[in-house]
Amino acid sequence: MFKNRTFASAFVAAVLLGSVADAHPQLRSAEPAAGASTSSPKQIRITFNEEVIPQFSGVELSDQAGKMIATGKSATDPANKKILLVPLKQELEPGDYKVEWHAVSADTHRVKGSYSFSVKR
Repeated sequence: MFKNRTFASAFVAAVLLGSVADAHPQLRSAEPAAGASTSSPKQIRITFNEEVIPQFSGVELSDQAGKMIATGKSATDPANKKILLVPLKQELEPGDYKVEWHAVSADTHRVKGSYSFSVKR
């Protein structure tokens, strides 16, 4: 009987902790998209599966040589707090770029990731 209770407790804990682990913000889409070849964007737009806090979320943009590209202050779309908007301060030259993003959700979970895109020549 003790083994059954232990197993049941462990099973319930695994289910509950598994649900908590899934509560992190996850990237759903981005503009420019990963792997895209596009004209110079005016902003980076990242959509998550849940609302993010713009003060603790943002991107670092670098060119193919690793040089950091200046960005503006991160904000969420007023109509949809799941969308993080990061304006670019300059037009991007043709080439490859890497976006390293980080996001904090309302439940304070922090996640990060990266992807690349190209600006057409």
